[in-house]
Parts: sequence; C-alpha cells; structure tokens
Amino acid sequence: MSNPEDEMGLLDDDFRKEIAERIVGGVEEWLEGCEDSLRMGKGKPSFSMRRSGQSMIIREWTREDLPAVRHITWETWVATYSSFIPMEDLRGYCDEHYSIDALAELMESPSFRGLLAIEDGVPVGYAKVKYNSEEKRCYLSSLYILPAFQGGGIGSRLLAAGEKFAGTYGVGEVWLGVMVQNSSALAWYRKIGFEFVEEAPFTMGKTTVTHLIGYRAIPQQGGA
Repeated sequence: MSNPEDEMGLLDDDFRKEIAERIVGGVEEWLEGCEDSLRMGKGKPSFSMRRSGQSMIIREWTREDLPAVRHITWETWVATYSSFIPMEDLRGYCDEHYSIDALAELMESPSFRGLLAIEDGVPVGYAKVKYNSEEKRCYLSSLYILPAFQGGGIGSRLLAAGEKFAGTYGVGEVWLGVMVQNSSALAWYRKIGFEFVEEAPFTMGKTTVTHLIGYRAIPQQGGA
C-alpha cells in the first residue's frame, strides 16, 4: 500500500531521517529517565519530545520555508482529519490552498503573518494569522504542530506570537475555528480560555463539516 505523504511528494528524505532520529532519541532519554526515577523511588516520568539542550525559535515565514509548511500541514491533517474526511478531499484541498504558489500569494498580503516554530533547525509547527477588515477580527486561521512534537508547549508559543501580531490591529481578541470532530483541539482551546460562540460550515472537496468559531481576549502585556 502506498504512503499518502509520498504520493503528495511532501516528504523529504533528510527531513524524514531528522524527525526519526528525534523520536528515537526522545524515547531513549525517556527510558533512561524511567530507570533513574524508579531507582530513586520517584515513579515513572511523563514522556515529552522536548529534550534537554533543544532550542526552539519562532519567526516569520520566508518563501524557502513553504515546502516545510506544506509538509507540516499534510502530516497533521492525516493524523487529525483522515478519520472523518476522505483522503482525496484532503489532497484536493491541500493542492488548491497549500500549494507553494498559493502560500506565496498569501504572504503578499500585509494583513497576514505566517509564523514558523523551529526545533534545533527543524520546522515542527506553524501558525497563520490574518486580519479581516470587514469583520474587524483577527483570525488564527491555522495552528499545526507535527504529531511527534505535540504536547511540548509549541502551540502555546505560536498562539502567543499570533496574538502579538493581532494586537497591532487594535483588536482585543483573537478568533479561530475548530472542526467539531477535532475534540482534543476543542478541549485544549477551551482549557486556555477560548469561548466558542458561532457555528459555520467548512468544506473540503465533497465533505462538509461544522466549524465552531471562538475567541479569547488577548492577554495584556505587563501590568500597572
């Protein structure tokens, strides 16, 4: 059976090797931590992909980043959406809206920011933020983290960077949409203060799902 990521031509061999090495290294370190903790009677530690010595930065996209953005998109879509959206619909939507040309065109808009999270030189997640002048809202239209790197705080840092950009438009909230089937994402957003107040259909190919639309107030920087 063919691999859907390979069919899309999204996986670079060096990138695949880099991610695999991170996963193996993270598991090995966790196992060592288990042995140390058990010897000291502290119980088994939780597992995280973030290892000591790793550095993470967030910066704006460049055109050279777009293949990595496309790769992150596809990896997270397959992991998150393929149980309720057919692969052919995911492929078609990715090719139309996340082609290199489509992403490059999006970057030309002054009301858009693409933010990339990089762990030790490897792109592992991104956020798209766009201001809607008609609604006078700033939307976090995408927030994707490679599955192997989820749970390490990368999403929170990307969200904070997106909120900082949203604040430059004088808005007090950041908005986003989440598919109702994406229960884990909904739970996380609600946990960190998002309130979902609207519903809207969202279509990928022949598949239409319900988007819950929500917002949270942008945290104030500093204090009185």
